[in-house]
Amino acid sequence: MSTVYPVVLVVLETPPPLPEISPPSQVQGVMFCNGISLNVSWTAVAGTDSKYAIGYVVKYSTDSGTETDPPSDAMKRSGITATSTTLTGLEPNTTYYVWVAAEVLGAGVQGPYSMKVARAFSSISSKV
Repeated sequence: MSTVYPVVLVVLETPPPLPEISPPSQVQGVMFCNGISLNVSWTAVAGTDSKYAIGYVVKYSTDSGTETDPPSDAMKRSGITATSTTLTGLEPNTTYYVWVAAEVLGAGVQGPYSMKVARAFSSISSKV
């Protein structure tokens, strides 16, 4: 008498590669009159990239990082679906650096960051 054992076959598929996605462009920052908040806006990703972008991530810091990479300890706002956001609770008389990236559909990751934008706050704020 022979014994029959069931066989379980597991097939592991390689996931498709993540799409290459461009960073948002024309990032701008305008200080509000209270000198402690900053309205950041940008141009949405376009073309093929737009079908993969589900939102945006904004990172900001008083550390300048590099042109396209924020420092690891930068503050982060994610899940932004519009092409602008307001950063609040900022310190007056301080320079802030801002980077924006698109969040990629279904990947739980984001595309590359935009070029950084620096905005200096003063006790009398104005449009910069």
